[in-house]
Amino acid sequence: MSKVYIAKVPGDGIGQSDILEALTWLEWEKIIPSGARVFIKPNLTWPIHKPGVSTSPKAMEAVVAVLKQRTDHIIIGESEGGYHSYHTEEAFEGHGLYDIQQRYGIQLVNLSAIPSETRQVKIGGRNTQVTLPSLLLNEVDVFITMPVPKTHVMTGVSLAFKNQWGCVPSPMRLMEHHDFDRKILAINQLVKTRLVIFDGTNFLDGAGPLTGDVIPMNLVIASDDIGAGSMAVCKIMQINPFSIRHYRLARKQGMFPRSIDEIDLNTRIEPYQVHRFKMKRAFLDWVSLLGFNSAFFSRLFYSSATAGPLHDLLFAVRRIPLIEKFLYGPAGSPPAWKKPDHD
Repeated sequence: MSKVYIAKVPGDGIGQSDILEALTWLEWEKIIPSGARVFIKPNLTWPIHKPGVSTSPKAMEAVVAVLKQRTDHIIIGESEGGYHSYHTEEAFEGHGLYDIQQRYGIQLVNLSAIPSETRQVKIGGRNTQVTLPSLLLNEVDVFITMPVPKTHVMTGVSLAFKNQWGCVPSPMRLMEHHDFDRKILAINQLVKTRLVIFDGTNFLDGAGPLTGDVIPMNLVIASDDIGAGSMAVCKIMQINPFSIRHYRLARKQGMFPRSIDEIDLNTRIEPYQVHRFKMKRAFLDWVSLLGFNSAFFSRLFYSSATAGPLHDLLFAVRRIPLIEKFLYGPAGSPPAWKKPDHD
């Protein structure tokens, strides 16, 4: 049976002892051989750490410190911000990863700046093509994902599968959203995602992935199976996992359990069900879903001759409070990133 570990952590975040206890319960020595080449994929979906949005520096450092007991070959990597919104190096800096690199001797990799190759696998009876960094396909022994549990206006939730969308090196990966369900399963098959360690210090509710209500949960959740881990977190969030389209496909592919009874849990889930998470899409989210589900509307919104003027108009009118509330709802518009000036 796949295993899922759930535990409370102190209010100041996940520490080394929390990670070691979780990995020990998962029998990590059987998963991570001594000297293995380990790749960690955090959620750096914003260039500076935002609780409930991106993986916390403390959680990443705790994982690195524990992994150093098994191997010196540790890489943390991420791709450029979607739609050219920010550079990976800015996210490394904004999450304290250069400091972690110096302290532990790990490697940081911009996945958009290294060679990539295209692979094809069959998902849902159809050949599905994805382009991924060659590093992930050929030079990694153990792939670990570190997502933040969120609701997500396009995919329903962002958990242990969705986090690997950031492995696609192109900043214009949104042009592939129309085939997201198959591609995200193909990505996880190809990189062989082996462990998930959720930074459950804060969850995100209502919208996501960038805006919403931050819900302090103070949890560490780890699993030796991304399907089992995702199901357990859905149960904690009180979301039906099979309301999520890519989980229904994952179940058919044998990548997702049929019920919670198929999972070996270290504890009961019910005590952790302290908040019912619920999607709250605003008007613009419904419009954006057209682009997410349609190649035609993706081109129209993001790569056609009208894309630039459409976005310029949107950025101009959203400065008007009433229009912003209508378009984006109570969560407001996503923040615009401008690299801070340094003395």
